[in-house]
Amino acid sequence: MNIKKLIGFAIVVLILIQGCNKTSNNTLLQEKGKAQATVLQLLQTIDSLGFLGEYDAVIIKNYIAKAEEFGSNYPEDLTAAEYLYKAGLMAMTVAKSSDNPKETALYSQKALLIFNDIQRIYPDFNGIRDCVINKAIIYEDILHDYENAEIYYREFIARYPTDTLAVNLESYLPFLGKSAEEIMAEVEK
Repeated sequence: MNIKKLIGFAIVVLILIQGCNKTSNNTLLQEKGKAQATVLQLLQTIDSLGFLGEYDAVIIKNYIAKAEEFGSNYPEDLTAAEYLYKAGLMAMTVAKSSDNPKETALYSQKALLIFNDIQRIYPDFNGIRDCVINKAIIYEDILHDYENAEIYYREFIARYPTDTLAVNLESYLPFLGKSAEEIMAEVEK
């Protein structure tokens, strides 16, 4: 008789645990859905403002933060790579358009980290090629760190040697970081 009661109790406990798991899974799905809806809503707002020729740094920064949060919380979701890639591009925009050197450095680093994370976590993402070149652009065009820019340009050339951009970069690299006057002097030689 005690064994029957014990088995009955065990069955009730299993049913309760299963019910809790379903509730827990539903809650997780709801949280993920809300997070994704927030990211998409911010992206839509940014796109709408861009269509009107407007730039709102606060909304863009919020998108970057929410995309990073989504990627961190749901790395298995392949849409996270796309959200993160767009966040990296937006971080580049914030860094480039800022008049504040600290903000420029912060968002440049944020973009670099995002592109590195995409390469590490989502190696099959179709924008990997662009992550590599964007890192070079950040170093050259935003941070004016031509040594690191060259490193990433050379990485791009090594990874994608037949790409048209790689072929053009080969002839561009000798002029990296030089002023128009310096380039003209070298061309005239």
